[in-house]
Amino acid sequence: MFTKQRILPTLTGATLALLVLALIAWWLAGLAPTWYAPPDASDPAARGLGETAEYRLVEEFQKIRPEDEVWRLRIPEDAINAWLATRLPAWLEGQGEVWPDAIGVPQVRIRPSGITVAVPTSHLGGRHAILALAPAILGGDFAGTITGRIGRLPIPLPTSLLAGALAEVVEDTDALPFLGAAWSSDPVPAAIPLVDGRIISLQSIQLDQHRLVLTATTLPPGRRDRH
Repeated sequence: MFTKQRILPTLTGATLALLVLALIAWWLAGLAPTWYAPPDASDPAARGLGETAEYRLVEEFQKIRPEDEVWRLRIPEDAINAWLATRLPAWLEGQGEVWPDAIGVPQVRIRPSGITVAVPTSHLGGRHAILALAPAILGGDFAGTITGRIGRLPIPLPTSLLAGALAEVVEDTDALPFLGAAWSSDPVPAAIPLVDGRIISLQSIQLDQHRLVLTATTLPPGRRDRH
């Protein structure tokens, strides 16, 4: 049976324990992932890799192919990160967009279980928003799941808590279709229109160790597959 003499120390101990847990959580939230080390945008090797990755992607997308040909594009993780660090702002400018000043350099880590994206943002006091993506294509639309956390805090957070911090990025669903699809209930077609009217119809997204593999077909103008 509790007495006044026993209740006060118990409450004090519980309060101190909660305070320690809160401080630990705050500390973990402020730590960047151990693997977060994006390439330096001024590094010639990173710039060369980013430019090569962009050129290769454009070349494969624009290639003239038979209508029924299924083709694959393998994109290494290091090429994606080099492009994000060195080419993303310029690419967005070409789309009439500007990379938000509040958002730092994103970095991805690809594993068979999913894609992890880490990005520092001033909306979180300079902490890193961590998004875990499990991309998929179903019925011709981007699908899958997305969860979030902050820094090394091991507790998943509802994506709604990170929406304000990343709204400037994910609102452009044309530039980031999977994020836009995962963030809303509206379907986003897994299709990429080309300037000549043809359409890249994505069939699947496969994740290997440190590599993303796209399977697609190239459709003539005016045709859209729903898989």
